Amino acid sequence: MPAESTYDCIIIGGGPAGLTCAIFLARYHRPVLLIDNGRPRNYASRAIHGFLGQHGIHPGELRERGRAEAQAVGAEIRECTAERAERVGDVFEVTTSDGTLRARRLVLAYGVRDQLPDIPDIEEYYGASVFHCPDCDGYEITDKRVGVVGWGTNVAAFSLKLLQWTDSLTIFVHGRDREFSKEETSKLLAQGIDVKDEKVIRLLGSNGKISAAVLATGERVEVDALFFTIGMERSCDLAEQLGCRIVPETVCLAVNDFKETNVEGVYAIGDLVPGSQLAITAAANGAIAAIAINQSLLPPARRVKNPGS
Repeated sequence: MPAESTYDCIIIGGGPAGLTCAIFLARYHRPVLLIDNGRPRNYASRAIHGFLGQHGIHPGELRERGRAEAQAVGAEIRECTAERAERVGDVFEVTTSDGTLRARRLVLAYGVRDQLPDIPDIEEYYGASVFHCPDCDGYEITDKRVGVVGWGTNVAAFSLKLLQWTDSLTIFVHGRDREFSKEETSKLLAQGIDVKDEKVIRLLGSNGKISAAVLATGERVEVDALFFTIGMERSCDLAEQLGCRIVPETVCLAVNDFKETNVEGVYAIGDLVPGSQLAITAAANGAIAAIAINQSLLPPARRVKNPGS
């Protein structure tokens, strides 16, 4: 489609959510453009778990398959970065590193970024034995020795959840003040979860597999895996530019059952919306939004009030 033309929909973000949305819209014969800058949240992950029929697939391979499927049914994909988005009359204008593009509907699928703990060389283990998502990688640490880096109010619940898979758990507050309550500390200790206040200064291991965390006191705590929960941030500020409402005390955008934000015509999917942050649920978000977008673009003469449509 020529650059000056108006797409039915522009999708910003090419993970499972954005690609699924693009596939469904293209299958409706909608002119759809997906913009992706190639910097996914799960860049370090070695495998995606729990994706029906694709268990253990590498994230890069899943994206390549998704791109091929989207392009096969007519979706356009551009490698560029969306820098600005705004409503101009009846359409949305998206300014990118590849020029300005226009669409009748806009889907935000650019996701979030996890804040890594400031532990030397942690990147060497990230994705292999250092994780951020228990729902994604919990099964793989069954009966292993696991550490959790965190000090915020959610680290207690995060650690107690990991008891689903292992009872050998240690929280590393990493030299910060504990923000969780005495009551939560008592629950942790009652479950045999130790809490270490000292800063983690080094990780030991090889070939991506962690074997121990070394504390500032010199103590060595043996672990086979490490989780962290210290914070997330949205990958860019396009939602703020558009005026989308944020769910208080989260990084998520408020959406209705059809994934539409408070800004008419703007949808959000994947890790940007409340709920599970699994690849398979992100893909489901994309399908839900695509169906709703297609319905919203139908001319009045082809619409009927039918709850099942």
